[in-house]
Amino acid sequence: MITQITGNGRLLVTVNENGDWNELFYPYPGQYQQLREARLGLYDVGESRFAWLRRGNGYEIQQEPFGPGHLPESVWTGHGIRIAVRDQIHPNHDLVTRVIRVRADPPRPLRLFAYHAFQIAESMYQDTAFVDDSTESLVHYKRGFFFEFFSEPHFARAVCGEHTLKGLRGTYVDAEDGRLEGRPVAHGAADSVMEWDIEPTADRDTEIRLFLAVGRSLPATRRVHEYVQAGGPDRFVRESEAFWTTWVQRRLPNPPDGLSELGRKVYRMSVLLLRHCIGSTGAVIASPDTRSLVAAGDTYNYCWWRDGGYVSKAMDEAGLYENSSRFLHFARQCQSPDGSFFHRHFPDGEIGSTWHPPPHLQIDQTATVIAATWHHFKRGADPDMLLEYWPLAKDAANFLAGFRNGPARLPSPSFDLWEERFGTHAYSTAAVVHALERASRIATELGKDGSAWRTASREIGAAAVAEFWDDENGRFVRSLAPRDDRIDASILLALKLGLVPWTDPRARRAVDAIESRLWNRSVGGLARYEGDEYYGHENPWLVCTLWLAEARLRLGERDRCRELIEWVAAHATPTRLLPEQIDRTTGEPKSATPLTWSHSTFVDVVHKYAESEHPGGISEE
Repeated sequence: MITQITGNGRLLVTVNENGDWNELFYPYPGQYQQLREARLGLYDVGESRFAWLRRGNGYEIQQEPFGPGHLPESVWTGHGIRIAVRDQIHPNHDLVTRVIRVRADPPRPLRLFAYHAFQIAESMYQDTAFVDDSTESLVHYKRGFFFEFFSEPHFARAVCGEHTLKGLRGTYVDAEDGRLEGRPVAHGAADSVMEWDIEPTADRDTEIRLFLAVGRSLPATRRVHEYVQAGGPDRFVRESEAFWTTWVQRRLPNPPDGLSELGRKVYRMSVLLLRHCIGSTGAVIASPDTRSLVAAGDTYNYCWWRDGGYVSKAMDEAGLYENSSRFLHFARQCQSPDGSFFHRHFPDGEIGSTWHPPPHLQIDQTATVIAATWHHFKRGADPDMLLEYWPLAKDAANFLAGFRNGPARLPSPSFDLWEERFGTHAYSTAAVVHALERASRIATELGKDGSAWRTASREIGAAAVAEFWDDENGRFVRSLAPRDDRIDASILLALKLGLVPWTDPRARRAVDAIESRLWNRSVGGLARYEGDEYYGHENPWLVCTLWLAEARLRLGERDRCRELIEWVAAHATPTRLLPEQIDRTTGEPKSATPLTWSHSTFVDVVHKYAESEHPGGISEE
C-alpha cells in the first residue's frame, strides 16, 4: 500500500509500507507506471547475515514525512543498525534522489544492496540494463524511456540480469550471499542490483546518495548526471529539500484552529497531495494506486472529469489557482466535439478505457467541468480567464441543454456517478441544473446571452423536485427510468448543488434518512448506498462521510460537522493519506489509497467549516 508520495508534475514516486519505491510514473503522474519492483537489502559481513529490509527480518520500520517539506522518509532499525531513507524529486530536473543514512552499534562492515526491476512503458520485455564503467552509472532503457542510476559514493559493484519471463526469480538472489557475481548487461525482462561497501559507526551517519535521472534519451539523462556531478550532489539534495520547504511555507494555507492537530496535519497533507497528483498537462489522476489491477484489471491512473472538477475547486479554495487553470486547459483539449466529456482520459489526453457502452457518458462529469470553470472565476475574478474557457463552457452547456427527453424534459439516461447504473439519476440531474445555471452566469459576465441555459436549468430543476421526491417515504429516490428507491449518499451531493434549498424541510428529512440507514454502527462513517458490494458490503466511504459533514453544517449543526471531519482524519493512514473507503468491521483502508477525491473533499469541507465562523457565512457552491 502507498504510504508516502512525491512528484514534480512529470515524475511521481510512491513509497510503500516497506519503505521501497512502489510506483514510478513518467512522463506524467499516472502514465506510465515504469517500475516493477525495488528493494533494499543489507549484508552483515562479520555475521554473514543477509536480509531484505522487511518486517519480520529482524527489522522494524517507522515512516513519517520529513521536515517542513513533508518529504517521504522511512527509518529501519534492527540488529544494532539504523537505516534512514529519504526520497525526493527535484522541482526542475527529472531527478529522483534517495538519501540513505546508516549507523551501526557496534561499528562493523556492511554491504548495502539496491535492487530494481522496471516495466518500462508498462511492459516487462524488450528492456535493456547495462553498467557503464566510463560514467560510473547503471542504465535501464527501452525505446524512448531511459533511467540512469549513479551515486555518491560510487557503487562498488553492479550486475544486471533477468526476471520472470524465463521462470527466473530475479537478479536480487545474486545479492543474498553477500557478493554480486553477475554480468554487466542484460536484455529482455532486465533487472539490476547495486552494492555499496560501508563501515558505519554509532556516532555519525554513513551517507549514500543514490540518484536516478529519467529522460526520453540517453543524452538527456547523461546531461542531468553531468549537471549533478558539476554542481555537487549535496547541492541537488539541498535544492529539492529547500524547494518543498518553501512551497509548503508559501503555498499551504493554515487550517482552522478549531480542528485537532491530526485534522490540521491531514488538511495540509491533502493540499500537498493535490499538488503532486496534477500533471504538467493539467490532468488530475484519481489515484496513483495500482493495486486494483489485480482485482479489477485496471487502475485509477486516469483523469475523471467529476473527480478532476471537484479537485480543481478544492485547489482554488486552497490557493492553487494556476493548477486549477491547467486542469481547465486540459479539459478543453479533451472535450468531445459535441461538448460532452468521455468517461475518462489518460494523463496525456488520449481517451481512457471504459466499461460503458456508447455514448460512454456520465453527464454529471460534463456538468462538473462547467461548475469548476465558474468556481475558478469566482475565486480569481479574472474575466480574461472566463474568455479563455468560454468555448469549453458554451459547448458543454449546449450539450447538456440538448441532452433531454421525456415529457418532464429531464436529462436523458446516462451512467450514474458510481459508474454502475444506466438511467436518469437524482445527482446527475442536480449537477446539470447547477451547471446550466453557472453557464448562464459565465455568459452574463462576458456580455453574452445565457437565458436559454437559465431557462433550461429552471425547467429541469422544477421537474427534478417533482419527479424524484417520494413524499410517502420522506426522501428523494436516487434514479428514474428505471426507478430505484435505494437510499444513496449521492443525494447529499445533489443537495449541495441546490436540488432544494437547505431551508426546505425536505432537505433535513433526506439527510436524516440517509444518515439513519447508511451510517456504520461499528466503525462509523457513511456507506455509498444500500446494498453496495464494491470491495465489501456497505463499507464507509470518506467522500460520503464528508458530504454528510457539509450537509450537517448547512443545516446549522456545526459541532456535528466537526465530529465528522475529525472522524475522517482519524481514518487516514499513519502517514496521513486518505483512502477511498474503509473496511466496515476493521476500519482498515480499502481500495485506492490515496484517493485524490477524498483529499479534495476534505479540503473543501474544512474550508466550508472555517467559513461558517464568519459573519458572511458559508459560500454557495
